Amino acid sequence: MWNFLAHNKQVAAMLGLMVVAAVVAIVLTTKGGSSAAENIGLEETEDISPASHVFSTHNLPSNDKFMPSIGNGHIATNIFSDTVYMNGLYNGQAGYSHRARIPAWANIRLNSTLTHAPYSPIYSLDTKEGVFKVRVDRERSVVTQRIYAHRFYTRAIVNQIQVEAKTHYDPNFVYQEIWIPIKLMPGEASKDITFPDPVPEIVDGRTIWGTCGQTKESEDLEQQPLPVDVCAYWTSVPDYLVVPQHGSRVFTFVMTADKNKTIARQELVKVLQEDGENLYQKHVEEWQKLYHQGSIDIEGNLELDKVVKGIWYYFLSSLPSEKSFHPLDRFYGLSPTGLARGGTFEDYEGHNFWDTETWMFPSILLLYPKYANKLLQYRLDTAHVAAKLAKYTGNKGYRFPWESAYTGVEVTQPCCPDVAIFEQHISGCISFAIRQYLATTRDEEWLKHGGCDIVTNIADFWESRAVINYNTGYYDISNVMGPDEDHRNVNNSVFTNVVAGFSLYLAQYVSCLCKAYYMPKDPDHWADIAWSLALPYSEEFDYHPQFSGYERGDKIKQADAVLLGFPLQYAMNVSTRLNDLTYYESMTRENGPAMTWSMHTIGHLQVDDASKADAIFNMSYEGFVREPFKVWSELRRPDSGAVNFFTGMGGFLQTIVFGYAGVSIHLDKLQINKPRLPPHATKFTIRGIKYLGANLTLEITANYTKLSVTSLDDNWRLVLNDGKYNITLAPGITVLLPGSGPFTVYSEPWKDCKLPADIIGQNYLRPINT
Repeated sequence: MWNFLAHNKQVAAMLGLMVVAAVVAIVLTTKGGSSAAENIGLEETEDISPASHVFSTHNLPSNDKFMPSIGNGHIATNIFSDTVYMNGLYNGQAGYSHRARIPAWANIRLNSTLTHAPYSPIYSLDTKEGVFKVRVDRERSVVTQRIYAHRFYTRAIVNQIQVEAKTHYDPNFVYQEIWIPIKLMPGEASKDITFPDPVPEIVDGRTIWGTCGQTKESEDLEQQPLPVDVCAYWTSVPDYLVVPQHGSRVFTFVMTADKNKTIARQELVKVLQEDGENLYQKHVEEWQKLYHQGSIDIEGNLELDKVVKGIWYYFLSSLPSEKSFHPLDRFYGLSPTGLARGGTFEDYEGHNFWDTETWMFPSILLLYPKYANKLLQYRLDTAHVAAKLAKYTGNKGYRFPWESAYTGVEVTQPCCPDVAIFEQHISGCISFAIRQYLATTRDEEWLKHGGCDIVTNIADFWESRAVINYNTGYYDISNVMGPDEDHRNVNNSVFTNVVAGFSLYLAQYVSCLCKAYYMPKDPDHWADIAWSLALPYSEEFDYHPQFSGYERGDKIKQADAVLLGFPLQYAMNVSTRLNDLTYYESMTRENGPAMTWSMHTIGHLQVDDASKADAIFNMSYEGFVREPFKVWSELRRPDSGAVNFFTGMGGFLQTIVFGYAGVSIHLDKLQINKPRLPPHATKFTIRGIKYLGANLTLEITANYTKLSVTSLDDNWRLVLNDGKYNITLAPGITVLLPGSGPFTVYSEPWKDCKLPADIIGQNYLRPINT
């Protein structure tokens, strides 16, 4: 990924504060954040909720960027924003492609949250129910607003406002109707979609509005010659809600959006026909099903537990529902800031990068393999475009673009041509994600329906990129850029070469798995190239230089060579691993993203330095998580970069799952090694680990580690080796794991196919000195 800091950000921030301080008269913007006067000087607000799954505050963030989002994988918005985004809806050609803005006809505000009022609203995000709530305690009533993107009626964003009258015992009290002023704040017209003036109609006695437009430009005329249709419907919103002087009432307002006019209208009508509480319960039930499938609980450290629960909430909000009133549209992947953002350059315009496969995918795979499948399906759906890109650049197979969106073509900004040209490791990262997916699922159907093809074609790409160097006897991969984007157009990037080598080895392995129905030519040739790829290594310092010719002492942007140890799990001496960690920790620039420190944390846990790991662990999230709604920024305070930064969240989750829990995924086993408690935690539980169809729970305390089996897949007999005994697993069994492991869960070999060697450059025999 790229990140370009404005040189004068701090100056701009200071000027912004001066302007806010000078403006005493509050002007309400279409984005509708809390009043400026209420929030002057409040860089962050406090989360006052004692519940781990609820984030509550009396004061909204002074910066609207740090408001939470709601979403269901089809439609999403930031709370009190004037913008709604939809899965797969983009505007702009090529590098100017970005999420297309739909005006937020769902942005309804209680006036008591807009102006100075003698009330103290409580704003809450409930991550278990997938809802944002506003509660206002007034003189004569309690008003509660619920805002959510419905998890079953997936085209709908719902606002429900409940007004409960208070009982007055004063005999002199004069009862009157209760009037609650509200306001619809959709913002200005969209610059991305040509919407005609909305047309009203009456449905079951209620006025609804509808308009259908088209995006103005496509990403690539060759791939998608026509603009994309989009239709929106919403209920009319009055200036006041009026309720009787006693009792209570729930008002429901809805906005729907879809590419299909009939679906958008039918969904709105159906939602309005639902009883208000039944409508809400249908939504909550779908969220509860998700958390029943998998969850992470950390006892004893409430702050950490909330951060983890916030991450899962934001991830799931951008992933599609498993059950929907209307069939779901094709899914277009997870971008670095999720579905609720992506209209701007700063938020990476809603594009897909290596971030998805490298940072978000692994934890999702372990708890929600169905979603991992959907993420890989996006790559399968755009593979034909990757084939064209490879051909265009003079290569074979599939070369996936650095950034992609609706059509799958390269959509990197014109500002940053180098990343599109050189950062080719994304194709290897996709292959590595496939490796993890096959290791945990053995999904034969996926292989038959495109999996064999994508793996072997990615290998063909790397074969065409590797050129024999007759002076060294190794294959070089030249003119690339590793994850460290401060160094471009380098040769033999150590990360790129290893992930390319793993891609070549995986193709050899998959060729065996697929031999009954897919016959690539000479699969061993791929392994021969991988075996002989150059792998930069320094005997003098016993570490991996980032690339051939790297000069010691040269600063880097973010974790690069250290990724060999994790997530790639490339075999090396412990001393080499420790030297990589120690050296690059001192060379990473201070304003890099959080994932660096997540990977360093895992590394120090792997070399059994828990105190060092704990110290770096704090660096991996402190300053990146913004209160009160646990929204992540790409950069540490006072900067922000991209918001809400799923990439940083994904790296942090890996620290929890693959670091402290000690889980690791291999082609022939699931391993648990040296499980530990995160800092200040007393108990740590991962429920719903999925491995070969089994549903497992890992429970860690200071005194014991337990592995429990909820269910198994009849197709795969699982055995646990605890270092001494083999234990056949069965539903309902709980095994106490002695010591620190490693503990191995495994099944019989898959189709008797030989596992790949996964040795790059024969480094164990002849290190390359650079």
